[in-house]
Amino acid sequence: MSKDFITPTVLPLTPLERRIYAHDHVGELAPFAFETLILGFDHRFARADLVAALTDVLAHHPAFTSVFVTHAGGAVERHDTGHTGLAIHQVGTLDEARAHAATHAPDLTGHPACADLWPDGNAGHILTVVLHPVLGDDATFESIEAALWVALGLRPASATLPAAVSDAQDMNTRAQWRTLMNSHQIARLPHRYVAPDQEPPAVKRIVRQITLPAPDNAPVAPADMAAALGIVLRRYGAQDALRFAVALPPQPVDRRCTDLRPLCLSPDLSAPFGDAVALTARALNAALPVSSETLVQDQLAHADADPHPLGAVALYLRAHRDLPEGICHHLRPMPPSAEELVLTAQSTPQGIVLHADADAALFEPALIERFLRHLAGVLHSGLSQPDLPVGRIPLLDDSELAALSAPYPDDAPVDPRATHEIIAAHALTTPDKIAVISGADRLTHATLDRRANALAHRLCAAGVGAETPVAILIERGADAIVAILAVLKAGGAYIPVEPDHPSSRNHHILTDAGVAVVLTRSQFRDRLPDALAARVICLDDLDDAPRPDAPAVTIHPEQLAYVMYTSGSTGKPKGVAVEHGPLSHHNQTTARVYEMTAESRELPFLPFSSDGGHERWMVPLMMGGSVVVPDGPLWTPEQTLGAMREHGCNNASIPTTYLQQLAEWAEDTGTAPPMRLYSFGGEGLAQSTFDLLSRALKAQTLINGYGPTETIMTPMVWKVAAGTRFQGTYAPLGRAVGDRRVYVLDQDMMPCPQGVVGEIYLGGTGVARGYVGQPQVTADRFVPDPFGPVLDGTSGARLYRTGDQGRWREDGTVEFVGRVDLQIKINGYRIEPGEIEAALLGEPDVTEALVLLREDGAAKRLIGYVTGPAPGAEDTLRRALENKLPKHMLPEAVVVLDRMPTNPNAKLDRAALPLPETRSRRTQGVAPASDAEQRVLTLWRDLLTLPDLGVTDDFFAMGGSSLLALRAIAGMRKLWPDVPLTVADFFDAPTVRGLCTRVSQGGQTGRAAIALRAGGTRPRLYCFPGLLVSTRAYLRLTDYLGPDQPVTGFLCHSLNENKELNVSVADVVADYVDHIRRESFGAPVAFLGWSWGGLLAWEAARQLQHEVDVKMLGMVDVCDLGSDFTPGVAPVFAPGERAQLEADLTAWLARTQMRAQWDQLIGAMDAECYAQFLRFIGNETAPLPFDGPDISSREHTFWVLIDNALVFRQHRLTPLDVPVASFSAGDSLSRGLNLMDWRKWSARATPAEIVSGTNHLHIIGDPAFHDRFRARLNAAFAMG
Repeated sequence: MSKDFITPTVLPLTPLERRIYAHDHVGELAPFAFETLILGFDHRFARADLVAALTDVLAHHPAFTSVFVTHAGGAVERHDTGHTGLAIHQVGTLDEARAHAATHAPDLTGHPACADLWPDGNAGHILTVVLHPVLGDDATFESIEAALWVALGLRPASATLPAAVSDAQDMNTRAQWRTLMNSHQIARLPHRYVAPDQEPPAVKRIVRQITLPAPDNAPVAPADMAAALGIVLRRYGAQDALRFAVALPPQPVDRRCTDLRPLCLSPDLSAPFGDAVALTARALNAALPVSSETLVQDQLAHADADPHPLGAVALYLRAHRDLPEGICHHLRPMPPSAEELVLTAQSTPQGIVLHADADAALFEPALIERFLRHLAGVLHSGLSQPDLPVGRIPLLDDSELAALSAPYPDDAPVDPRATHEIIAAHALTTPDKIAVISGADRLTHATLDRRANALAHRLCAAGVGAETPVAILIERGADAIVAILAVLKAGGAYIPVEPDHPSSRNHHILTDAGVAVVLTRSQFRDRLPDALAARVICLDDLDDAPRPDAPAVTIHPEQLAYVMYTSGSTGKPKGVAVEHGPLSHHNQTTARVYEMTAESRELPFLPFSSDGGHERWMVPLMMGGSVVVPDGPLWTPEQTLGAMREHGCNNASIPTTYLQQLAEWAEDTGTAPPMRLYSFGGEGLAQSTFDLLSRALKAQTLINGYGPTETIMTPMVWKVAAGTRFQGTYAPLGRAVGDRRVYVLDQDMMPCPQGVVGEIYLGGTGVARGYVGQPQVTADRFVPDPFGPVLDGTSGARLYRTGDQGRWREDGTVEFVGRVDLQIKINGYRIEPGEIEAALLGEPDVTEALVLLREDGAAKRLIGYVTGPAPGAEDTLRRALENKLPKHMLPEAVVVLDRMPTNPNAKLDRAALPLPETRSRRTQGVAPASDAEQRVLTLWRDLLTLPDLGVTDDFFAMGGSSLLALRAIAGMRKLWPDVPLTVADFFDAPTVRGLCTRVSQGGQTGRAAIALRAGGTRPRLYCFPGLLVSTRAYLRLTDYLGPDQPVTGFLCHSLNENKELNVSVADVVADYVDHIRRESFGAPVAFLGWSWGGLLAWEAARQLQHEVDVKMLGMVDVCDLGSDFTPGVAPVFAPGERAQLEADLTAWLARTQMRAQWDQLIGAMDAECYAQFLRFIGNETAPLPFDGPDISSREHTFWVLIDNALVFRQHRLTPLDVPVASFSAGDSLSRGLNLMDWRKWSARATPAEIVSGTNHLHIIGDPAFHDRFRARLNAAFAMG
């Protein structure tokens, strides 16, 4: 009965006024605020003239003469019988006048407006006017100013002011808006990362402002500003078709009516600014006349609606107001802080003032400052260069880009020698020092060099020269390192080939690279392709003596050093060619970043089939240090830690997934040796895993490395002390290393602002030559560097397009987001898996998370994988995601794994991740074991239309509802006529077998309460149901409150098949009270009532006030009776209307199968109530239903609503001394529902908390409500 019949009055409230009034009624005005105007008058205006003019305006303007009258049932009227006086003060400064104005608290029951006049001590005056927001806003102040200019004789009276927006809406117009809005997704700026344990910021809003100088040629039009905003939002990561809210410069009106409308745009970044302005102007002019309140209500009627249906960003456009000479504005009111970001563009003679008011919980202040600069820059560039494609307008200036893209500082001179030459030099300086340990091998620097020299001479004799491709088909170990160094010394290019990799891959590498020589062992010869035209040299056939002299080969920086094969999108590996100069430069710089010395001893766990595996043995050897190379198959964590301890390693480089397993083992056994540094990479690393590494591995420094093969080994690192905290889902990638720069670019290769997701590009000299034999692919992935000439003075440089998505963080480092080719689009929504992974990682016990779109036949399924929680936590995790994510981002299933699978290279093996069975209505099909089970199963199969349903399948998981459960009960009663059954039995035992077992045990059925969570140490929470609401609606809240919060839910009285007519509220709660008394007598408890359940919770608290300690009574969107059935409200009928309604009612009663129930209900009505009932059905637009008496029918629901109205009509609340926390849905306030103000009934009640972006039906499942309720509950329990 949210539909009030209000007798027409001269001044009904507009939809916006109704919402503000409702906010005031429940005690929470926000996001609205008192509206303040401060004007300054110079010496030309005498006090007497000002007082006379102001007195006239205060006596006649509606903002100062309005009073509000509330009638029974909540109907509100605005009358013009009020009076606002002018307070005249002694001399005061502007600051004093402003401070005094801030003390005013306009009150709708007393003085909704205040006016003060202050002499300023310089023969001038200061006027402050403060209005309650329901009376007006800046446009209303413009009309007040206009009236004042007339009263002062400064300007003539203007024409009649325009009328406020009508509340009458055409259904077709609303449908057009709905279609348009649903096809354009809400644009928003990137949100700041908030850790699960992070405290909210001290300030609620971020306020920033800049001024854009006025253009020379013409004023900035509304379409110019709106187009610029659309372009910047698009480039800040919004969808192609986006929407934000806009308020055009309003006309002066005597009542508040500044109306936001959604502006739906599809900015074309390749088009010039002039085209964008024209497109925007058409969209603004085509806006259909519907009030914003109506649009919001329409959107919030749907579950999972956005909290900001019109837009998360709002733009208010304000024209300059030309004031009479001698008068100035000291202060004008700003728009409500309702959206995530509220922008005001104010035209002034000096230019456009851009004012931003942003939610501090969502944004970093620096982001808002940058956004304002970028918006101003796009507007300025667009107006001055209207033919420039808007996607090419720079958002970052050169200095900003230079700082963000810069590598780790390193001004050390570069050694021009090649990598192997630097390694060889240590054979002369420290010949007897150990260089390589692998299995039984112990090679000193001299031995390593001499063996490599001998093999190099052999290769030269075999025809190896500059860039000759030589394959190394040898297992990882000392001999492989000798072979690689030999190839480099001979001038050739080495190509590592893993003997244990699939033959199809290895054969492709050997033939694609045009290998001339293969270094291998006899045991691996049969793994070579038969037609390979290459010379094969087996190491076990050689007996060349070590020699101190290397071949006389000159190495040029541009000469090829190696070819590393990496997986391609076609499934065939591509050969990446890397030159000596960039390789040596990279290794030298990496050594300095890693702080490597001659004392470094590293365990390089990475495989030799990856270029990172070669960096980690090359760099220590270049510094004169040593390496411990694992031999044989993949070591266990115990073997790895043992080898580190045995050989005195101080550095280790290990793939992320394996390193976590190593840390888990070390934490369990306490066997981690002290280490200076661990480096890792290859997979995202969550904070919880990083904490584990810091805690368990006893290292001083941790380095997260990143880099595609095409950018040479590890071109980016994030180097920090162990224990560092980071913001974001995964550890940052860091900054570039060496002569490189890293960029995050959009689809037009323009730099993205910090926080905005784009594709990661790496440039500078530290990139590969390209792909072997694939010039087209090379040209596609290695593109000209447009930034080098400006930032570094270089020309001809290239960028490598990584295919990885990332963003610059606030500290300038780069954060990995995901793969471009793994982007997910479902039902038109672009989904970032990282966002879902972040939500999973925020759950207790989750240590790793991965979200993939898996193909299952023709179907595509979004699946989440986690490690950490105990098996069986899948459904709990998925329900937790429902509290964090919109529906389109929910994985179909979450799979809990003991650990993530790894491949032989110790990297995550995505292909090995299990594909869960289809979630939707998946039956187990267990056959019945008794006649009773068979008969119940047959009934359930018919109700659920599931012929394969088994006796162990969950009724609700298979699509059952409370109403279907009631129908099942009716059928089961024929089996057990003497057994009490309720919906609670279905909740507690939702399977055929479980329910039959309970019945057979006896005394286990028929309860009115459900233990939503039985255990926990905190005081129990009792949840009272709304009308026709399932207790299961509280399950998501129960999950959110955590495992230590016991929760009991009560069955809805209206879902009882055998209801007594017109029962009292006290009788309804009698069973609830008995249960609470038995379970919690003398104990602290909390009550929660939603909608009608709030009245039940209040009555239960009244009856139990001396028997339990109610720590908090939570009231969620509880409505008082509207004017439909309020006693004393006489309905109004048009002539002949009542007779026609009675005739319609009689005809309907003759058709319905519920005639007996209706006759009984109507017979219980008195004359006034019957007249109200007629008025109520006359107000309904839909015809009266006659599909009863089934409990799920519309007619039965209608009967329950009317019966409940009669119960409510007779109920009288009594005051209680109990703490009350009240919550109101934003949509309920927008509709002007007659919500209860619990402060009238308890001195310990607080003003309502407004949960924006939800409605009466959906608030109980809204994550924002869950968060606020938990905070209030925690505070209540903490009071002791």
